[in-house]
Amino acid sequence: MPSHRKSFRAIFFTILLGIAVGTIVGDILGMVLPEGIPRDVITYAKSFELAPITLNLLVLSVTFGIGIKFNLMAILGIFVMVQFLKWSW
Repeated sequence: MPSHRKSFRAIFFTILLGIAVGTIVGDILGMVLPEGIPRDVITYAKSFELAPITLNLLVLSVTFGIGIKFNLMAILGIFVMVQFLKWSW
């Protein structure tokens, strides 16, 4: 039986895609659900950000920064995408 190793790049992008899809689904559900505890649980999000770094080259100025937002649906999205990766490989 051949051994299939998943590349780091595939795993990394699968997790990012799960976060993105889960966050979008969570935001859409937050707009659709009525006020209440279920909506609050689904839409509660925690953001992690690195401060922007500016590189000034006199002629060109470039700013780099990264941020990621997690909510309950993002975690569920990661789980679903990892299961899909296991199934499709």
